[in-house]
Amino acid sequence: MNKEKRDITILAIGDKADYDSYRKWHHAKASFLDHGFDYATTDYTRLLDGKMPRIKTENVIIFLFFPFSYWDSHIEHKNYRGIYANRVFYRKFVRFWDMVESRLKKQLAGKKVVFVNDPRLCGAYRDKLTVTRKLDEFRIPQSRLYNVSGVEEIRDKLSGGHEFFIKPRYGSMGKGITFLSRSGWQTNFIFKNNKIISRRSDHGWRFNDVTGKTGFLRQLLRDDFLIQKAVDPLILDGNKVDFRIYTFFNKVIYVYPRKNASGKVTTNISQGGQGDSGLLEILPGSLVSRAEKEAVRVSKALNINFAGIDIMPDKNLKDLYVLDVNVFSGLPGKKTFDLAECVAGELSKKGRVLFS
Repeated sequence: MNKEKRDITILAIGDKADYDSYRKWHHAKASFLDHGFDYATTDYTRLLDGKMPRIKTENVIIFLFFPFSYWDSHIEHKNYRGIYANRVFYRKFVRFWDMVESRLKKQLAGKKVVFVNDPRLCGAYRDKLTVTRKLDEFRIPQSRLYNVSGVEEIRDKLSGGHEFFIKPRYGSMGKGITFLSRSGWQTNFIFKNNKIISRRSDHGWRFNDVTGKTGFLRQLLRDDFLIQKAVDPLILDGNKVDFRIYTFFNKVIYVYPRKNASGKVTTNISQGGQGDSGLLEILPGSLVSRAEKEAVRVSKALNINFAGIDIMPDKNLKDLYVLDVNVFSGLPGKKTFDLAECVAGELSKKGRVLFS
């Protein structure tokens, strides 16, 4: 054990409901202890109530995970009847992170604190348009955004062979996505009795056919959605392929290739996609290297230190496109890659530098 590092505490803040990130992380606390750090954890309910675990060290590194319990109680609660991921969601989410930052600064007054990801950016980057515009400033390749006048313009473009994704501006987890092509329209919203209905959970957002239902499209275009040109994806053995690339302090620590059947709308794991590390042995090393470089450029442009960045190669293995940036990214299974152990090792090299 490296005694020198015992003057730094790793503080993880999350919810037990977050089985895909926080719980995996917390179960790996021994990794941080073995690398010479103290380790503490709490949840957002306790934090906002003014309860903080005892922290002995002067220096604190804070990892923030998604606030599932708060979200389910105050934002996407069971009585909410609006469309998923609208501006109301976003405003509440931003206010939440303002509260988190204020509580932490008050309760850790007198200590030196490093946020792995700034709480304000955790809120701000829920807005996909903010992220897109920021990446545009750095000329990072993304799929083109469209401003359309209405349903007829979209129909004209579809007739000309264009394909589109319509995504909720403030959404995540592949929820509320609509895919439009000349051959058909698919959405994982429910459209019933000429009304768009949001599912009341993170699960079960299955895609269904809404081809030609202009009432659905008109309602969609009235809300906070982004229209984005679809990338013509790389297809290998009948599967479309992309990368989830994890970055930590502007360094790639893991590349997680994902795949889903070519007829599926997305590669999201929540939408039936699968991780397949074997793809790294098939894909050109130069392509993977380029994707890694783009991921680092993204993390620098957005000033985020821990992220999962989704990048898709086109069918010709020529161009790469950043599809999404996940400040709260699910972690791969420990048997696939022990990401928490990797992060602990990286911090053992640079932990003290963060406070200099």
